[in-house]
Amino acid sequence: MKEIAIVTGASSGLGRAFALRLELEYNLDEIWLCARRSEGLETTKNQLQKAKGIVIPMDLAQASDLERLGKRLESEAPRVRVLVNAAGYGRDALFSEVGLEEHLHMIDVNVKALVALTHLCLPRMDNGAQIYQVASVNAFMPLPGGAVYGASKSFVLNFSHALKRELEPRGIHVMTVSPGAVDTEFFGVISSGKKTVPKGAADPADVVARAVADARRGRLNSTHGAAQRFNILLSRLLSRKTLLRLVGNG
Repeated sequence: MKEIAIVTGASSGLGRAFALRLELEYNLDEIWLCARRSEGLETTKNQLQKAKGIVIPMDLAQASDLERLGKRLESEAPRVRVLVNAAGYGRDALFSEVGLEEHLHMIDVNVKALVALTHLCLPRMDNGAQIYQVASVNAFMPLPGGAVYGASKSFVLNFSHALKRELEPRGIHVMTVSPGAVDTEFFGVISSGKKTVPKGAADPADVVARAVADARRGRLNSTHGAAQRFNILLSRLLSRKTLLRLVGNG
């Protein structure tokens, strides 16, 4: 039985960084690379040196694409050694300034697809398998100016922490990855091209290296950077009212 990893958002950013790191950390036959942009997936595939990259262009917001992936898992029957749910996006705007369709699409990608992929892969996972769920440092606090995005990442955080406890008897480890600003295309997407990557943003490879190391130690959550870990600590110590005053109005 072949061993595979499945990585969403693999056309760039954290998804690509995870794919490149996984082939060094695990003895994989294939890495299934999933995202909407096939050209970005081909670039990731060509950067792999050990595992065979399988390009699977798909829109995670489409139930038909998720069903197609599920059928492929059934027909090929691989052992899923690693699942990385790295796909996700947000919008930098007040809730009322973004159309309902966009909000619901964000929930489809950030929440529904992550749940679906996890559910599809679990029957193919056994002792020693690993799940990486990409949340955000924003999952720990309210996020005015990005309310739906922040709430979707809070879902990922709480869902993944509960799942970690449920899967411990099966020897399947769940790692929640909660980075701050990362040097990816994310900031251009959330602002429709108006914003650039902020100064001091982390390198995706460093975020992934930290996540893999934390997973090896069996930790619950991985956050790259002392400043971001301090922010999470504050979110646990301060009241919601105080946090809202600190984060402002977006």
